Amino acid sequence: MVTATATIAAHSLTLWADNRKVAELGHEPKNDVWSLEYDPAWIVAPHAFPLSLALPLDRPAAGYPAGAVKRFVENLLPEGRALDVIAATCRVSKSNLYGLINALGAETTGAFRFWPTGDAPPSVVAAPPREVTRDELDRRLRDRDALPLAVWDGKVRMSLAGVQDKLMVYLDRPLAQGGRMFLVDPPLASTHILKPEPQRSSTPHLVVNEHFCMSLARRMGLPAAEAGIHRTPRPVLVVSRFDRAVVQADDGPAVERRHIIDACQAADLPVAFKYERNFGSGEHVRDIREGVSFEVLFGLVEQTINKAAARLTLLRWALFQYLIGNSDAHGKNFSFFVRRQGLEPAPWYDLVSVVQYPAIDHELAMAYGDVFSLDEIGAFQLADFAKRCKVHRRLLAREAARLAKLATEHAPAQAAAGDYLDDERAFAKALSDFVVGQALRLALLAGEAARIKDEHL
Repeated sequence: MVTATATIAAHSLTLWADNRKVAELGHEPKNDVWSLEYDPAWIVAPHAFPLSLALPLDRPAAGYPAGAVKRFVENLLPEGRALDVIAATCRVSKSNLYGLINALGAETTGAFRFWPTGDAPPSVVAAPPREVTRDELDRRLRDRDALPLAVWDGKVRMSLAGVQDKLMVYLDRPLAQGGRMFLVDPPLASTHILKPEPQRSSTPHLVVNEHFCMSLARRMGLPAAEAGIHRTPRPVLVVSRFDRAVVQADDGPAVERRHIIDACQAADLPVAFKYERNFGSGEHVRDIREGVSFEVLFGLVEQTINKAAARLTLLRWALFQYLIGNSDAHGKNFSFFVRRQGLEPAPWYDLVSVVQYPAIDHELAMAYGDVFSLDEIGAFQLADFAKRCKVHRRLLAREAARLAKLATEHAPAQAAAGDYLDDERAFAKALSDFVVGQALRLALLAGEAARIKDEHL
């Protein structure tokens, strides 16, 4: 086996979890060979955890598989225009993953900071945190074409995966209670993610859309991250980071970083495999389905600490995507906390009713059974989905009926909430009507799926 430690690294970064040294990440650029060596003290620490399942604390005798370290790093980085902006600002090629993580690694998703080997992240703030006022944020949102939101004071301030504009900030208390927001530099970590309304006209009211879906999930008792709307007066979604926790230290509040990995990292797959049809839906490649599917996602249950609870959480997540019409629920939109004992599902995020936007392709990121269209999902497809994911169909029917009832009750209440203004209310009402219609259909189809004979599947 070719291993990730086959070549001596020419460059290295040290990974830190708060003030603990975790590992050394090496890279030999000419052959693009990556290496990883955990710190011996970290391996024996009582609360230590690995970077991912493919990179366990107990290093395999043959070494880590070639590419596993690279895939872990790749999945931490932004995509699309955000990556273009960061690469141009840092003067690093988009294909230079090591250069990008070297530039952005001080504040990535999860527990770790990537820091120059030989140095340690500062333990004391060198200067007062940089406050972002409402007026300044509004100006920056207005001028995004001229100055990307990711860049502040000449420095890149966004390192989260995904394609949407985001800004990571620290809030000293909730904005509704007069809280202030700050840009972060080590050792301070961000507590919230700001997601403004996109500038494209094809996705109107996207902030309201995501806020509605996230809030609906929480109303239904589902484990979604907390989200609110901040107005500058331009609407901005404010999402609480569940990979961060504010704790009281001796010298005041501190932010603890918690380690999470998305499903691509958990399955040791590259970013390009976040969709089940990893080559797209063209005539000659549509049957290639090597990316993250529901079957792959549910297969990760075997690596979780509480398998029954994890399977139920994934089932509810899959059914909720159907309820809201989220055709873009892909492999990077579900994450797990990483513990030494195994994985644990993290709160849900990026819940959006994509089907509200006719200009966007509505092909499903993951097929239910063999269909990639929401309208083609019937009782047989749900039964096939359950079989592939090793979910009993009576459980499928029971959960579908329960979620349908909750959605029918709470969707209209969320649409009538005081969070929305003017024409946003009409959009929320239309979204509520769609969810209620989906709920009625889901309960019916799941009930029929439970009655299909096994020999027909």
